[in-house]
Amino acid sequence: MSEEVKPAPAPAQNPQQQVQIPVDVTNRETVYANFVQAHLNADEVYLELGTFSQVVTPAGPDPITLTHRVIMNFVTAKRLADLLKRAVAQHEQMFGVVELDPNRRLRVPQQQRPNGM
Repeated sequence: MSEEVKPAPAPAQNPQQQVQIPVDVTNRETVYANFVQAHLNADEVYLELGTFSQVVTPAGPDPITLTHRVIMNFVTAKRLADLLKRAVAQHEQMFGVVELDPNRRLRVPQQQRPNGM
């Protein structure tokens, strides 16, 4: 009679304990940015944030004003990229595609033009 060999049960693993870390927002600043550029090195991503008025005068276009620099490691950058991807996808589901090409974005679709145009 052969006896069936059963593997030994795996040692009980401690379930990952969730830790709640408080978030202090007392010094939070709110800024508006419609311009971003990124610089990379081996360890970090540098995001330069600012505003661009898109105003063009006879003297030339208004300059882009960079007001904030955010420096993050690539783990945080990947988390931010994932969060932004999901936020844009949700927005597009509700309101339609966000057009990146400024020439296409400024065009008014035929059916939305006022009468007489």
